[in-house]
Amino acid sequence: MAQRLQLIFLLASYLFFSGVLSISILTIENKCNQTVWPVIFSWKSQLTTTGFTLRRGEARALQAPSSWYGLISGRTLCSNDSTGNFTCATGDCESNTIECLGSYGWSKVTYVYFRIDYGGTNSHIISLEHGYNLPVMVAPSQSSPTCFSSGCMADLNRTCPDNLKIFDGAKPTSCSSACKQSRTPEDCCTNYFTSKQNCKPTVYTQNFELACPYAYSYPYNDNNSTFTCPNSTNYVITFCPSSIPDIPRSSMAGGKESYVRKLGPILGGIAAVALIIIIVAIVVVVRRRRYSTDENIEAAIMLKRYSYENVKDMTNSFAHVLGKGGFGTVYKGKLPDASGRDIALKILDDSKGNGEDFINELASMSRASHVNIVSLFGFCYEGSKRAIVYEFMPNGSLDKYISQNMSTKMDWKNLYNIAVGVARGLEYLHNSCVSKMCISI
Repeated sequence: MAQRLQLIFLLASYLFFSGVLSISILTIENKCNQTVWPVIFSWKSQLTTTGFTLRRGEARALQAPSSWYGLISGRTLCSNDSTGNFTCATGDCESNTIECLGSYGWSKVTYVYFRIDYGGTNSHIISLEHGYNLPVMVAPSQSSPTCFSSGCMADLNRTCPDNLKIFDGAKPTSCSSACKQSRTPEDCCTNYFTSKQNCKPTVYTQNFELACPYAYSYPYNDNNSTFTCPNSTNYVITFCPSSIPDIPRSSMAGGKESYVRKLGPILGGIAAVALIIIIVAIVVVVRRRRYSTDENIEAAIMLKRYSYENVKDMTNSFAHVLGKGGFGTVYKGKLPDASGRDIALKILDDSKGNGEDFINELASMSRASHVNIVSLFGFCYEGSKRAIVYEFMPNGSLDKYISQNMSTKMDWKNLYNIAVGVARGLEYLHNSCVSKMCISI
């Protein structure tokens, strides 16, 4: 009997330490300059809470059991209304209490999905598919090529397009996804657009990917947004990981003797800094007129900005000419990232003026997103050197297919599809585009 009990104990110990009965510790911490109310929603298994208060600097550890599948998000700007109901400006779970009981509707916030001990491994995804409200980082306790700290640490509320910003008073509090805002098939990848070929990234999802390359932003993105770790891994989920910590009081302590000893170097440093400020101010005043347009260009255009040196590298010093037009020359190149994606890069003829017309036109073009319109990936703007980086079309230009010589060799079905595609693109530009553009044919 005693031997049998020993065997049972050894078997239970083995199962526990081998991970069959494993749990993961999820530590949620708040480094924001405001209170955050985390949401815990479960599809499979349950945690001990569904929502709680996390004040600035606080943390709370939760045990995620084996087979738990759920999400974590953060609510902000929460309070009790006049009737006592608990509501939040972002991420509200509509339960009227701090706990999020019952069903859950998707909010325009940053989500972290977890699947614990599924097939012997843990996995997690940081998602911007529905929107964004807070920067988040997930740090696993173990490390491997598929298991490392990642997150979305950029302030996307600041760079969010105006038509997607959600305000609380005059302050933007979250950024909606294009799908949640427009509900169109193009943005939501539904109906005709339920394939990677037809559902292309919008300028908004491209902006999310550039700022947060490890986050999931739309159904057919190619980035590696799923992280897998051993089932014994614990995690720290941090809201606002880029917040600057308070200076400890101990660093402000010091006696009079220390103060006098340090005063000389401090005064010398102040004098040096003042001299640098004067020099910088002179340079800024001299160049202000030249760069007046450049100051707000990043805010106006939600695209990746490349230097002229980047442009030369991307095109291998302009080696492959695709074509020439009235406004410039188009070259073939590759994006300077891990994807190495083929692109078409148009170098505009040398232009005079402050570039305001170029920026306004590019800002309008960057807001267009349609399956029948080429996607813009970036631009270059350095004085008179201006370029546009857009999607490479391996089948060539449309005029090749609608010319008299080629069209006589094509069947009516293909010609009809081309005509319908052109019509859809024109209809989108005239009626559905976020920024209405005047086009001439």
